[in-house]
Amino acid sequence: MELRLARRARWGFTLVELMLVVVILGILAAIAIPSFNRYTKRAKTSEALGNIRAIYQGQMTYFQRSVEMGTGSRFASAANYTPNNNPGSSKYPARPTVWTSDPQWAAIGFSIDRPHYYAYASYTSGTGEGAYFYSRAIGDLDNDDVQSTFSITGTVVSGEIRRDRIIVTRELE
Repeated sequence: MELRLARRARWGFTLVELMLVVVILGILAAIAIPSFNRYTKRAKTSEALGNIRAIYQGQMTYFQRSVEMGTGSRFASAANYTPNNNPGSSKYPARPTVWTSDPQWAAIGFSIDRPHYYAYASYTSGTGEGAYFYSRAIGDLDNDDVQSTFSITGTVVSGEIRRDRIIVTRELE
């Protein structure tokens, strides 16, 4: 009879063993969940970086065309954020006509045809030497009213466009 009881005790887990497993799983979850959230936010920021670079390329092309056509060396100005509302942590819906119907965005050949997290603007000042543009992307990835900002500036120096580095503020906000 004693042998049977000893065998049954070995087949199950003690309460201490089960609690130890629960504690270990809790610690792993406490580490993994914030890391996963950071990873997904970082993946979302790649959209802004790629689009800021595309706006820069579009502004360069527009500037070179304006010089070649003799219309004055200038940049296209899309000073209002497009889209102009804040969806919070959800994406802006895909609406390519918002971009293609705006003559300034169309002039630099920039549009977004898929859902996106950021709104974009490109301010300009002056013509000829010293003219510049300042392009910016803003977004609120976690709907806490704190925005992450990506910006780039291009300035005409000696007839060439000098690109400044991309400035990122609160990348993962």
